[in-house]
Formats: sequence, C-alpha cells, structure tokens
Amino acid sequence: MDKQIKTIIELFHKENPIKYTFKEICLKADDSRWIIFVDFPKDKFVIKIAANNFTSKERVTGWLKIIAAYKDLGYYSPAILKSINGNYSENIIFNSKSCIVWEEEYAKYHLYSALDKSVYTDKTGRYVYHNDVLAFIGKAAQKHYDFFPYKSGFVRFEPFGDNEVTDEVSECVKTLNILVKENAPQHIPRWEKIYDLFMENRQRLAGLYSALPTSVFQSDHFRDNLLLDETGHLMGVIDYNLAGCDTCINVFLYTVLFGYNYVKPQINEADMLPEYNPVRQDLMIQSILDSLDYIRQFYTFNEAEAYAMLPLYKYISCIEYTQINAFKKYKNDDYKLNLLFDAIEHELIRSEDGFYRVMLHNSK
Repeated sequence: MDKQIKTIIELFHKENPIKYTFKEICLKADDSRWIIFVDFPKDKFVIKIAANNFTSKERVTGWLKIIAAYKDLGYYSPAILKSINGNYSENIIFNSKSCIVWEEEYAKYHLYSALDKSVYTDKTGRYVYHNDVLAFIGKAAQKHYDFFPYKSGFVRFEPFGDNEVTDEVSECVKTLNILVKENAPQHIPRWEKIYDLFMENRQRLAGLYSALPTSVFQSDHFRDNLLLDETGHLMGVIDYNLAGCDTCINVFLYTVLFGYNYVKPQINEADMLPEYNPVRQDLMIQSILDSLDYIRQFYTFNEAEAYAMLPLYKYISCIEYTQINAFKKYKNDDYKLNLLFDAIEHELIRSEDGFYRVMLHNSK
C-alpha cells in the first residue's frame, strides 16, 4: 500500500482494508481532487481529498446541515463520518499540496455513470430524472434555507473561492474583451456596442438581484453527482464542493441552460454558426418556460423574480464559454465573427420571453 494513502486511511480506520482504489478526479494548479474507495470485509467507504480555495473544514462541517435538510425533503446523501480524532475532516499534505480530507459512507444508490444509458434516458433522449431534478431544486428553494454562510459555486455578482475577486460571468466578459482587442481590432467598435448593452443589462439586474429570494443548494446537480435507482429516477445527490446559498431563480436557470434543456441542434446553414441558431435559441427559451412552469408545482415565484428572469437569462447566457470558444475558433474569419456578434446582440436585446407570464400565471 502506498505510504501516503495508508496514512490517510489510518486517519479514519485502525484496521487495514482488504483493498482500496485510488482515483484522480481533477488535477489543476488551483483545484486538485482525489478519491480513495476503501473496502473492508463488511463495509465500504469513500475518502475524499481536496486542494482548492473553496473546500475547508468549516464547509465540510456545514455540509452536514444541508444533508440533514435534504433528508427531511426525502433525498439521500451519503453520511459524512468522523475521523479517529473525532473530526468531520482533517488537514493533510498530499502530493505536496495542503488538502482537506474527509470520509463518507458508500452511496446506497447508483451513480449516473454506473447505469446503462437506456435506464435513465427515454425514447426522446430526455432523462428519466429530468423532472425529478427540477422538483428537487424547487423543494429546496421553497424552504428558503439560511443556515449555510457560504455562497454557491454559481454565485452571481460575488466571488465564490477565497482567492477570487468577481463572479464567473464577469471573468468571461473580461476574457472576451481582451481577446477582441488583441486578435480582432477591426471589430472593436462592434464589440464596444455589445459591451455597453451587456453592462446596461447588468446594471438593471444588479438593481433587482440582492432582494431576490435565496436558499441553500447542493448546486452541482448534474451527471455523476446524481444518485439514481434501478429505474433511473433521482434518489439523492453527492458532492457538496460547490454547495452554498444562492438566488433561487439563478439555480433554476443555470440548471436548465447547462443540463436540462434537451434542445436538439438544428441543421447548420451558411449564415449560421454551429454555436448559435436563432430557431434553436427560441426552442431553448421554450424549454426554460416549460421547466419554470413545472417548478411552480413546488415553488412559489414572486413578482420580483418574474421581472428579474429575463435580465438574468441575458447575464448568464450571452457571454460565457461558448462565445469565448467560438471567438477563438473564428478569430481570423471576419464573416463568422460578425455572425457571432450578431448572435450575442440578438440575445442582449431580446424582449419577448414569456417568463413573467409563466412564472406568475401558469399560462404559455
């Protein structure tokens, strides 16, 4: 047994396991994570190791309250277990990095990746657990939990990690601004117009955002963070690294945009980019509307949220990694760059959305 791993296991167990499996999850300069699956004759455990600026002993202890709250809602998460020293996490040095390590019970349900795709996907390609996830976040939102003093990994207008200075959206806008000025100076006037539209929308949203209802969310309810039963339905979640307090409609919106919209790509034509198709974008809006309508079974929207949804949609979706990667791809093609800027501007000036009507009146 590797000496480092043996030392880590000994923080939680006096006896040696019959076997263990070591897995690298993420290896970045500012975010490294590993897992040790530990097998004993009568039980299994999962030891998790994290070296980043958003995992701390205080957060790990705080996850216990979230797990308990979700249990009351009917959702399961593996219990976090105490070390031999009686702590829910420990500080260690692993691979020359300062890390937090903690142990969880082995999950009682299946990970997404452990099931055949046919189990959790219906004939249309839609996930069997699609509505389960929407119901889950709707129920958590309706409780308006306020017991966790940390922000979620998708927080807006504020930094998430201790070493960050702004939110992810602002970082994306800053990145694209630099890319345009360094690689396509002929497009600077067009970009500046788009930038002004973005900032105008940001200012409008900022005036509304701090008063919007919040709750505490697991925040990363995608793919292998889901625990499913044999029929593909949601039973619970794992991995609270990005958990935190967040604005409820922000969680609803990024959930649909980045994981649960099921809008199929349209045929690309000469005057369209693979990254953006107006018809596809309208279908995306309809997907959001359908999801918000479903969430209303579990969550009561207020008027402020209905007014804020359109500017929040623009803030989250108009300038993010998709647009950054598209710019890098087409930086030497003026025609396609113009199409890209057309697409961004089209969404920033979008006015017909239906959010208010669906969120408050249940009609589309």
